[in-house]
Amino acid sequence: MKEYKVVNDYIYFREMFSDTMGMNYHAAPVINRKPVGHKVLCDVNPSIFGNADIWKRVKILLEGIKKSNIPFLFSPEKIIVNNNQCQLVFEHFQGKNIEQMLKDVEKKGLSINFDLAMSMCIAIADIIELGSSIIVSGEKSFHGFLTPDNIMIHYDGKIALKNYGIFQYLERNEVLFGEIEKRYGSWLTPELLRKEKIVSQSDIYHLGYLLYRILTGKYFSCMPGEDFEAKFTNLTFSHLIPSTDKNFLTYLITFLKKTLNPNPLKRFLTIKELKDFIANYFHIEELSSITFNLAYFMNSLYGEGIEEEDKLCKQELVYVIPEPKKEPVAPQSQVKREDLVSGILDELDKRKKISPLIWAVVAIVAVAGAGIGYIYFSQAKKTEKLTAEKVKTEDQLRRNQQNELAKLINEQNEKIRQLEMLAATATEAQKKALELEKQRLDDLKKKKADELAKQRAEDDARKQLEAEQFQKDLEAQKAQEELKRKEEENLRQQEAERKRIEAARVKEGTQVALNEVTVKPEKISGKPPAINTSMRTKYRGQVMTIPTLILVDENGDVTKIKFLKSNVAADVQSLVEDTLSKWKYSPALKDNVKVKVWLTVAVRLTF
Repeated sequence: MKEYKVVNDYIYFREMFSDTMGMNYHAAPVINRKPVGHKVLCDVNPSIFGNADIWKRVKILLEGIKKSNIPFLFSPEKIIVNNNQCQLVFEHFQGKNIEQMLKDVEKKGLSINFDLAMSMCIAIADIIELGSSIIVSGEKSFHGFLTPDNIMIHYDGKIALKNYGIFQYLERNEVLFGEIEKRYGSWLTPELLRKEKIVSQSDIYHLGYLLYRILTGKYFSCMPGEDFEAKFTNLTFSHLIPSTDKNFLTYLITFLKKTLNPNPLKRFLTIKELKDFIANYFHIEELSSITFNLAYFMNSLYGEGIEEEDKLCKQELVYVIPEPKKEPVAPQSQVKREDLVSGILDELDKRKKISPLIWAVVAIVAVAGAGIGYIYFSQAKKTEKLTAEKVKTEDQLRRNQQNELAKLINEQNEKIRQLEMLAATATEAQKKALELEKQRLDDLKKKKADELAKQRAEDDARKQLEAEQFQKDLEAQKAQEELKRKEEENLRQQEAERKRIEAARVKEGTQVALNEVTVKPEKISGKPPAINTSMRTKYRGQVMTIPTLILVDENGDVTKIKFLKSNVAADVQSLVEDTLSKWKYSPALKDNVKVKVWLTVAVRLTF
């Protein structure tokens, strides 16, 4: 069975893509050794996380972007930091970034037509314009590093921007910028390569670069000293341009020049200026269909892959992390014991002239020793741990053996004393014989005394080992009891947490924050704004994007509408309110309960 890496209670299933922040993985949180749901997890680049000054600023910006609740900014739900690693946890994203999509388009021999490419450009510009409502250090924010791996396209056609607003606030770290130059090459803006300040027009450059890449199938670059105007001479496209009008091609080249110019001040100065140029010269129709068209294109490109990915996701959710392998317990060390029988037999070979009394005593000791050896070795084969009764019996036998040895030594002493008495009245020849016998008995006594001392030392050592083993067993038992206590405490805490969650479960119709819901509301019906003749005449030629906050109740109805801009005309407000109030959404869910939630919606009006 395949095993996956688990870090900080998140299981890594597979790599997705890398971007400026680091490597992104398809992952899942782990509860009770099982994955729960799916997430996108980014391991932050050490060049960012490893620099305390850079990371402090990035973390603040990430948290600020999340608090803005702008749905098109793909920001982390959670930031996990430990001593040597940082993880950004994002909601599950089923789709690709544009970098991956462009590679797959080339691989399959497909192409993105002009209308879809230009519509994507406008849709991304709209998100940047909406994101500019976030104020950083008293100024409107912008993306600053709109490389293709930071533009995410969901399989259902929705576009989201990753790592919004971070790059221009990073410190000029040479290691980090060196890695970025190697990775992105010509995607980088001229001002970045010149080590100049990133500006809002940097986003416009990236939009132009993206459109150039899609339409021509080539990469754009203009090195210092090169003729910028010459770059657009004899320009060729990867597919037909949807107009034979020569002015159309002129407008397109003008658009590319006003986005890709090395001088930021010679580009479109604002996102609005770029969008107005597209609306006035390319006649791109109402963009409400961009999501559908993009979803259709993504399905054509990844149709089978989407089904395979869904299948793989389901398989991943049934995976169970194996229990940690337990270290094998070393067998209880056993005390070495000397084979008493063989020791005694060795001594018998040396005792050629020992008295009958000595032989009798030795025989008793040999039998006792043999009995002890037999009991010990036969029982050792059956079990590693003796019962208390067997230990008691063994100790008694050893005491008997030691008593017999002591008795033998006393008898030898008595024998020696008698020899000394006989020597007083013996002849010289008899004295020599007695002296030899006395010497033999002294040697034998000394040997048995040494043997007795050795056995007692072995007993002391054995008792010490048994005491140490008993202490280890006691500590192991305490550790086991502590582990059991902790497990019981964990179970109690889990039960208390379950009851707390149950008590805290929201009731239907409760209003909650968008980032707290389990399932976000999705639009299921609603017509685009019905613009009457008088308003068309009054605002002819204008394109307006009206950002709003709408309150979607538990039934999916829009009950309240707030305008995020204060300078919206009254008749336009009335038109937007009339339109949004008729839209229908799927209700937001929190823990499978229908709730109210404020949702950001941008309404586009083309007059």
